[in-house]
Amino acid sequence: MPKRLAIVTSAIALMLAPAAIVACGDDSGDSAAKPKSNGQAAQGETLEKGVTLTLWTMPNSPQPKEDLQKMVAPFTAKTGVNADVQEVGWDVQFDRIRNAAVAGEGPDITQAGTTQVPFFAALGGFTDLSDRVEEIGGKGAYAEGIWNTTQVQGQDGTWAIPWFTEARSLYYRKDVLEKAGVDPATAFKDLDSFKATLQAIKDKVPDIKPFGAPGKKAYDLVHQVMPFVWDHGGAELNADATKSTINAPEAQQGVEFMADLITDGLFDKSQLERDGTQVENQFKGGRLAVWIGGPWVLGSVDRPEDDTWSDEARENVGVAPMPTGPSGKAYTFVGGSDLMVFKSSKHPAEAWALVKFLSEDQTQVDYAKLLGMFPARLDPQQQVGDSSENHKAFFEAIQTGRTYASIPQWGQIENAYKTRFGNILDSAAGVGSDYNAATVKSQLDAAAKEADGLLAQSAG
Repeated sequence: MPKRLAIVTSAIALMLAPAAIVACGDDSGDSAAKPKSNGQAAQGETLEKGVTLTLWTMPNSPQPKEDLQKMVAPFTAKTGVNADVQEVGWDVQFDRIRNAAVAGEGPDITQAGTTQVPFFAALGGFTDLSDRVEEIGGKGAYAEGIWNTTQVQGQDGTWAIPWFTEARSLYYRKDVLEKAGVDPATAFKDLDSFKATLQAIKDKVPDIKPFGAPGKKAYDLVHQVMPFVWDHGGAELNADATKSTINAPEAQQGVEFMADLITDGLFDKSQLERDGTQVENQFKGGRLAVWIGGPWVLGSVDRPEDDTWSDEARENVGVAPMPTGPSGKAYTFVGGSDLMVFKSSKHPAEAWALVKFLSEDQTQVDYAKLLGMFPARLDPQQQVGDSSENHKAFFEAIQTGRTYASIPQWGQIENAYKTRFGNILDSAAGVGSDYNAATVKSQLDAAAKEADGLLAQSAG
């Protein structure tokens, strides 16, 4: 059996900290086997009919509890095992899951953001699922970055199963690019063409802002900035996750690329006062030509009741993968949610059977479409990716996307980076310190120092 995770000092410190930020296998071999259907028990296991499992879910869809309850109804019909779906808000879920894991009095299964899994695993309250992985097709059934979210770097064990996923891509207005005389096929090919496209929009379509992104108020600010850092060859931490590299020259170049869009008049600085949803609505309302977002927005295009869309924006939505950088590669953040089984579950066989059911290809396709997300598994991902050109762009992004270091301290490190990235963008917008290379370096040095302090706690 894999060795039990040690509860590191930093994990104990995190238990007392505010809620961590949510994110939110080897796929090079032969096609992975599909999981057994309908929540079938493993060989030699018998499911107990009539028991009720408790499943915590977050607000993933318009009616989270009801939608997921319908999704698991076939599982109950097949196995006789009931599922009580309980909705837990994102604003309280971190504390509730943490407290339940520490007390040993949780539900049977919980949803967890991909960046939260290492912290929760370090608490010792969750089941190591390593011996079950082959029952769902093995880690090769998932893209490497997605499978890595189930692990803790440097430790043995598989502490979660990927459920659904998302990546960040560029949304753009087809009609605006046409007015600007830009070919969508090459508009966002690399960072140079990306910037040239924004400049063409500024020059030729003055009634719309070229680009916008949220600032400090957005939980996902780091997801917006890190693709540019990765494009320039930078990273959030070193390879063994023992030291921050966010103040390295390559990382600084990536952060400055985004901040320079503000000083060049290509990034609408007023968006920095908004959170992610508000900036999303700015694009949907026709006030931004280009915006970085996730696949959930595609799900709202065909919903007439979503009145945040202007007619022009709704009719002209295009999606492109993030541009390539000097490294020749295009990177983006890949996140989503995983499923974790509590050690305290009185029905572990039944809980695993439900996780298997939720890992089936068709179940994943149906639920992902409902959410406007993507399935976590490769085969159903491809199915959703083939459904439209816009979905194809997200599918491609997921395959080359990156996740953050899978360590318990990441939530606090991400918070530190978020604050400093926000300060840098503010300075570029004329708020606070003067914007220059020294200011950027100072902010990134401070972020690295805070991150190194958190990492040193676990080393000690």
